[in-house]
Amino acid sequence: MRVLIADDSRDAIAQIGSWIHERWPRAELFDACTPEEAIDIAIAHKIENLVLDLDFGAQRASGVVIARTIREARRTEKTLSTRIVFRTVHAGDAGYLRQIEKLITDDRHRPAVWGFLDKGSVPKRVAQNAIEQVFLYELCFSDIFNLRLKESPSRDLTDLEFTALIYIAVGATNDGIGWLIGASRQSVERVVSGLYQKMKIFSRGRAPQGVPALLESRTRLCYEAMTRGLINANLLREEDAGLRRTVRTAGPAASRLYVNRDWLDLESEVRGRET
Repeated sequence: MRVLIADDSRDAIAQIGSWIHERWPRAELFDACTPEEAIDIAIAHKIENLVLDLDFGAQRASGVVIARTIREARRTEKTLSTRIVFRTVHAGDAGYLRQIEKLITDDRHRPAVWGFLDKGSVPKRVAQNAIEQVFLYELCFSDIFNLRLKESPSRDLTDLEFTALIYIAVGATNDGIGWLIGASRQSVERVVSGLYQKMKIFSRGRAPQGVPALLESRTRLCYEAMTRGLINANLLREEDAGLRRTVRTAGPAASRLYVNRDWLDLESEVRGRET
């Protein structure tokens, strides 16, 4: 068994590596501490079994982006499978659950088999069983993931509300959200009002007496979503990049929507600075 362990923590790599070697002494292990290393090693050595951290820190690609990049590079290699076990200390956060959910429902980039593990306090036996089930038996270890979805703080939000919440967090206006989901402005306003009510965020006029409304409702909505774990920086970065691709492809009419050119050309500017 050949396994790549990618994590920004050397201690985490050592922990999962020792558990793998204890159960499978002849396993060949590779490790990477950055997303770039992980992608390069997985592709160069054609490693099929991947243990990926979901969160490599601010301004770094997540484990889901690593998985998607590797799957894209392997599209022409029909005999090369990709089996992935995701790990994170934020396993219950709705933002991370959504990242995984989007990947495993994407026919283009979905791994052949996938699993999901909490990081840190998980018993060794549970981790070993998950790795065995995904890497050896090739069965998705989805029980914990489905349980987390049921317990997620996002369970009270519909898919439409959660989608609108993400678009609000990346800066889309109600008109922009309407264009993206194919709904009228009035419909979007009702959805946003529903979000305010479910998350108990009041407008300035409805704020309890004596409680200062220091932030606008939309800003407080984003703040509350972040602090409650509904969204996170990795999720927003990926959704922002996806939104940018959508706008470039569809090209909304200027009379319908205003598109900030600095935002639209951001990736090109970043690549230009890197080169």
